Amino acid sequence: MGTTKSFPAQPSTNAPLRHACHPNRKVATCGRAGSLDGTVTTPLLRILSDLHLGDERSWLSGPAALTPLLEGVDALVLNGDTCDTQHDFGPAALAALKGFFTQHVSNVTFLTGNHDPDISDLDELALADGRVWVTHGDVLFDDIAPWSRQQRELARRLARLRHAPEAWRQIASRLRLMREASLNLPREQLPTSGGRTIRLRRMARDLFPPTRALAMLHAWAVAPGRAARLAADQRPGARFVVTGHIHFPVIRRLRGGCVFINTGSFSPPLGGRLVDLQGETLRVRRIVRTGECFCPGGVVAEFPLA
Repeated sequence: MGTTKSFPAQPSTNAPLRHACHPNRKVATCGRAGSLDGTVTTPLLRILSDLHLGDERSWLSGPAALTPLLEGVDALVLNGDTCDTQHDFGPAALAALKGFFTQHVSNVTFLTGNHDPDISDLDELALADGRVWVTHGDVLFDDIAPWSRQQRELARRLARLRHAPEAWRQIASRLRLMREASLNLPREQLPTSGGRTIRLRRMARDLFPPTRALAMLHAWAVAPGRAARLAADQRPGARFVVTGHIHFPVIRRLRGGCVFINTGSFSPPLGGRLVDLQGETLRVRRIVRTGECFCPGGVVAEFPLA
C-alpha cells in the first residue's frame, strides 16, 4: 500500500561526507558534516529521477557514471524509474544496485515509478515539513503514461482495478492502484539490430505513430497545472511539487504560488536536472555530462523554503 515518508529539510547524519571520486581521501568533519577547513556545513539532500538504468535508451552505462553526483550528498532521493524491476533487475541485481547507492550516501530513499513499481513501498515523499512534495509524476495521468505503446494495456488494467471513485480520487490509493497495474507488464520490444541505423530506428519508433508525440506534448503542457491542483486539494502545505516521469526538465511558477519542477531524465533528447535542498534553500541545477560521467552543473533556479 502506498505510503508517504517525511524528512526534515536537513536530514540528520553523523557520517562523514564520502568523496566518491577520491574514496581514500579523509574529510575533516565538525558536527554532522564539515569541510576541509573544519567549518560546519549544512547537510545536503539531493533528488534525482528517471535514471532508467539498464534501458538501452538511457545515457547511463551503469551506476558508476553517477558517482560525481553523489559526492558530498548526505541524503539522496531517487524519484522513480531508477531501473526496470520487471525485466532488467532481478532480486540480486536490485540488491547490488541499492548497495551501490548506500555505499556512497548514508541515507537513500527509493520512490516507486511506473518502471519500478515494487522497488520500495514509498510512492511519495514530504520534505521540509511538507513544503516540498516529491512523487514520480504518473499520478497526474489517468492511464499512467498516455504516450506509451503500453497505454492501452495500462488503461485496461486500471479499468479492472478501479472500483470506488472516491478511492481513485485520493492520491495514496490512486498510486497504489497504478503500481499494481504496472506490475509484470510485457516488455516493449525495441529494435536490437541495424548497425549504425539503430538509433534512427528507435527514434522513429518513439515518434510514430504521430499520436504518441502529440500525447507527450500534451502531457508536457498539462502536467504543471494538474500537479498544482492536486497538491492544493490533497497536499495543501506543498509549495513545491517535484516530479519526473514526463522527461521534460522544466520549472513553472503557477497561480497560487505553487512551483512545479520536473527533473527530466537521463535519456535523450532533453536530459535532466537535479534538485538540492540545503538549509532553507531549494536549488535546481543542471546535470552535465563529462565523458561517461555525470556531474552537477550550474544553478538554474533558487528558491527560499521559508
